[in-house]
Amino acid sequence: MNAGIDNVKIFAIGKSQYNSSNTNWTNGNSIPVLVDPLPYNSWSSWGAGQRDLFFLNANGDYHTDFNITSWNYNQIYNTIMDLLPEDTLLGDTNGDGILNVLDVVILVNNVLSNSDYDANSDMNGDGIVNVLDIVLLIGIILS
Repeated sequence: MNAGIDNVKIFAIGKSQYNSSNTNWTNGNSIPVLVDPLPYNSWSSWGAGQRDLFFLNANGDYHTDFNITSWNYNQIYNTIMDLLPEDTLLGDTNGDGILNVLDVVILVNNVLSNSDYDANSDMNGDGIVNVLDIVLLIGIILS
């Protein structure tokens, strides 16, 4: 799995009453803004405040939020960098940086035991770790 900015989700929640000001977020930027209509259920459920950014990790799970009123570039940059997964070698199931038979053994054991989904083991990117991924990993190792 290669780290990339697409792995981090960032968004803001704007109240519909301030819809004309939401362009301050979006003009020249690509931050999505959820425009929340009355009675502002999303605003409330997320605990939003004016100028809050919400950060989700690569799995789409909430990670953190913070207010950018007093713009702190380093804080935003560091938050994004902390959310990015480390670069890993696809198929390197034991994390030693080498694709070899040890990775195949671990992958086979994970498939047979119905282990939790591991994106690093999903060689064909179909969202399922199964025998097809084992075959692809063996093919890469043998080539």
